Amino acid sequence: MGRAFRIFRVAGIDVRVHWTFLLLVAWFAWTRSLNGGGMVGAAIGAGFILALFVCVLLHEFGHAFAARAFGIRTPDITLLPIGGVARLERMPRTPWQELVVALAGPAVNVVIAGATLLIMGVSARFGDFGETSNNFPATLASVNISLALFNLIPAFPMDGGRILRALLAMKFTYVQATKWAARVGQVLAVGFAIFGLMGNPMLLLIAIFIYSGAGQEAAFAEMQASAAAVTLGQAMITKFVVLHTIDPREVVEQTLLAHSQPVFPVLDAGQRVHAMPLREEVLQWIRSSPDATARIGDSSMRTPQTALATQPCAEALPSMQAEGTPFLAVVNPGQQLVGIVSLLHLEELSRVQG
Repeated sequence: MGRAFRIFRVAGIDVRVHWTFLLLVAWFAWTRSLNGGGMVGAAIGAGFILALFVCVLLHEFGHAFAARAFGIRTPDITLLPIGGVARLERMPRTPWQELVVALAGPAVNVVIAGATLLIMGVSARFGDFGETSNNFPATLASVNISLALFNLIPAFPMDGGRILRALLAMKFTYVQATKWAARVGQVLAVGFAIFGLMGNPMLLLIAIFIYSGAGQEAAFAEMQASAAAVTLGQAMITKFVVLHTIDPREVVEQTLLAHSQPVFPVLDAGQRVHAMPLREEVLQWIRSSPDATARIGDSSMRTPQTALATQPCAEALPSMQAEGTPFLAVVNPGQQLVGIVSLLHLEELSRVQG
């Protein structure tokens, strides 16, 4: 997610905040202050945004805990100005399980809204609700109901799109269900765009968001289907340049300048993978190396993921997603490197076979 920093960890899940979220809090406080609220108004404005994103965070935890019940790990949740993202290592392929995971998020918002209404008491007037209300609990309840309804729109990447796919997958294949759900979402996006052009820029932004998300979801489903029939050994590339743990900075720099590949495997004396840094990471190491005799094997680069060449590509996809890495080292039974697979290769495979 780029420039997102961890603020705490709950139940094995890292909670991260993107730096732009802090700008949103500051902007909301500033506008409330300018509208006559002064410092008190600014504090209330910032407090409301923080309360809202606590609700968004709980929404994402709803997905995460529902997924955990089916053995699916969630490495982290990231808060963005547009909402939250729970990065599941994979989505359930059993329709009813995906249905449960997708419904869990909006269900949390409904529970929050219901609890808030109970706190307010049954005597609350209908007019107390709405974004313009000065009643903090009423506004929070209203926003949570809006979040639940918005996420139930049957279009990717909202929860409603996944709910629709899960229902369709009970009758059709996963790929067919994804394509149909994506088409429904894109039709809705066109409708939103038409109304947005009539003077509502927010609907236009939502339309772009939905149309793009639907297309990406359909493409990824096709990629997974193609990957299920192909092993890593069939999809991997075998022609690439490697570095060795004993290579000094000068050798590493020369290798980098002579080759344009995006990743450089670093092998130990037994030809096993010690690290597999991206080109940018190697450049960063070169700049930070104290002298020309520094060896790349002494750097603190993380140990890469590996998988056997006989493993189906579809099995490797979830771990690649969970770790957030675009490359995977393919090894033989002796753990020696024999090839490299990337998400880009799998996408190309999907287009060729499609």
